[in-house]
Amino acid sequence: MLNFSQQSISRKLKELEDDKLIVRIISKEGEIIRLTEEGERFLSSCLSSLKDAILSLHSLEIKGNIVSGLGEGKIFLSMDYYKNHINKVMGFDPYPGTLNIIIYDKLSLENRLLLDSSPSLIVPEYKQKDRVLGAVRLYPASINKLTPAAVVIPLRTTHPKSVIEVISPFHLREKLNLKDGDEVTIEVYV
Repeated sequence: MLNFSQQSISRKLKELEDDKLIVRIISKEGEIIRLTEEGERFLSSCLSSLKDAILSLHSLEIKGNIVSGLGEGKIFLSMDYYKNHINKVMGFDPYPGTLNIIIYDKLSLENRLLLDSSPSLIVPEYKQKDRVLGAVRLYPASINKLTPAAVVIPLRTTHPKSVIEVISPFHLREKLNLKDGDEVTIEVYV
């Protein structure tokens, strides 16, 4: 599959063994190759570096300051419809309430605008007898390096583009010790 000769693979295995990253055990059935503890640490480090590289290639940074909202996020996130769908697509039960952030710099606002054309996870619109629960776009994120979290963009909102809402299973103000005016950094994974 790798398009390497048997000799090249044998040479590489010998190098890995000399570097104490693998152990080779010869048996009648063939050869068993196992990672050493050092090999496992090295592999874990490589995987972590790859994950960081992939996420950094596909993330947008948004900075802003905490502002108080109107309390509507608490109402919507207390509804089973939104709670169940968010859990289904994000893998967590959202704390009943959103953290509102006002964007104050040009690059962060440009990154926020890029979200409008980026793929997102969706909570679809739901029509009830007496009302319509609007669709919501979700973007996995971290806030001040805390995960899990998500940027929430309701398709029907009164907020200008300079205000974004973040959800998490945590009460973010308490967990991150935040108050109005504090600066936060959101990493949005797109």
